[in-house]
Amino acid sequence: AAANLNTGLTAVKGNAGVIVVAYCIIVASYVYLCVWMVALVGVYDKEGLCDTTTTPANGSEGGTTTTCEANLSWGYFFLLLLSVFWSQQVFQNTIHTVIAGVVSTWWFVPEDASSCCSVAIKDSFVRATTSSFGSICFGSLLVAIIQTLRAMVENARNDGDNNGCEAFLLCLVDCLLSCLEDALEYFNKFAYIYVGMYGYSYIEAGKNVINLFKQRGWTIIIADNLISNVLTLFAFIIGMLTGCVGLVMNEIEKSWFEDYGGAASAFGFAFLIGIVISMITLSVVDSSVNTVLVCFAEAPAEFEQNYPELSSEMRDAWREVYPAECGF
Repeated sequence: AAANLNTGLTAVKGNAGVIVVAYCIIVASYVYLCVWMVALVGVYDKEGLCDTTTTPANGSEGGTTTTCEANLSWGYFFLLLLSVFWSQQVFQNTIHTVIAGVVSTWWFVPEDASSCCSVAIKDSFVRATTSSFGSICFGSLLVAIIQTLRAMVENARNDGDNNGCEAFLLCLVDCLLSCLEDALEYFNKFAYIYVGMYGYSYIEAGKNVINLFKQRGWTIIIADNLISNVLTLFAFIIGMLTGCVGLVMNEIEKSWFEDYGGAASAFGFAFLIGIVISMITLSVVDSSVNTVLVCFAEAPAEFEQNYPELSSEMRDAWREVYPAECGF
C-alpha cells in the first residue's frame, strides 16, 4: 500500500494542475446544489397545503390556528432525490475519470504529463466531459437510482407508522440496497479508470478491467486495497485539527462566534472546512492510486522502462506482501 501510495503521489505531484481541476468541478457541484435547493423550495411551495382552524380560547373568544404541511407526492420526492444524487455522482466520477486519464498518460507517455498544466490534464478533461460523458452519466445513474430508493426506504422507516412486519421488510430492503450500492460503487471505481484510460463505454470498461484482474489473479489484491480507508481517516484527522484551530480562534476573538453558539460553532465550522478541503484533495490521491493499480496490472513493462526506481520499489513491496499473486 505504501509503494502504491508513493507512486500515486508522484503522478499527482507531476501534474498538480489536476487538483485545481478537481476543485473547479466541486465548485460547479455546489453551484448546482444551490440551484437544486431553489427548485426544492419551489416544489414544496407549490405542493404545500395550509389548513386554517378556529379553536375556542378564554371563554367566548376564539383563536385561529394555521397549519401548513408540504404534502410532497412520492413522484416529486423520487425525482428530486434522483436529480441531486445523480448530479453529485456525475461530478464525482468526472473527477475520477479525469485523474485516471492523467495518471495513465503519466504512466505510458511521461513527456505529455510532466508539468503542472500538462497536455494530459487538458486532454483528459476534454475527453471526460465530451466523448466519455455518456458513460459517466450512465454508471452514475445506476448508483443514483439505488441511493434514491435507499433514501425513500429510510424515510419510510423513520415514519413511525410501521408495524413489526413492515419495519422488518423495510430493514431488509434497506440492507439489500446498501449491499448493492457498495458493490456498484466498487465496480464503478475501476470501470471509470478504463473509461479515462482508453475511452471505452461504461459496460465495456467494466468487463475489461474485471477480466484484467481475473487473468492476473489479483481479485484478492484489489479487495485488500486499504488506501481509501487510510485517506478517509487522514481527512478526519485534518478536520479535527482544523476544528482545534477554530477553538483557538474563538479564544483569541470571542466576538467572531458568540452570536452563533460560541466554541461549538467555531469548532464545527472549522472542522467542516478542513474535512471538505482535505477530502477533495485526498480523493485525487485515491483515484491516482487506484489508477496505478490498474496500470501496474496492465503494463508493468512500460512502468519499468519509464520509472525504474518506482517500479523496483513497487515490485519489491508486492513480492513481499503478495508473493504468490503478483506474478513476478
